[in-house]
Amino acid sequence: MKYKTINIKENQPTVELALAILEIEIEIARREGVVAVKIIHGYGSHGVGGEIKRALNYWLNRAKKRGFIRNFVHGEHWLGSDTANNIKKLCPDVIGDTELFFSNPGITIILI
Repeated sequence: MKYKTINIKENQPTVELALAILEIEIEIARREGVVAVKIIHGYGSHGVGGEIKRALNYWLNRAKKRGFIRNFVHGEHWLGSDTANNIKKLCPDVIGDTELFFSNPGITIILI
């Protein structure tokens, strides 16, 4: 499978732990030949995930600049996004993910 889900909000970790888990999981996914990763981070509507989402955005921009990931798109921008269309071409497995059929601010898709 070229598409994997990583849940970094599960068990409500600290921001630092969530990002450390994410980095390790991306390395594992890369070794497994995964092309795209869905990150479940939450969006803070109930006080869960908001801090992680904010820190994740900063982390993703830095990870992209240093070449650790190729690109990313937040769930709320998935529909109609050129980046999303590119990810779909490179990893058709994402097309069947029903969480991407609507704007979902609690997830982010990355291309590794």
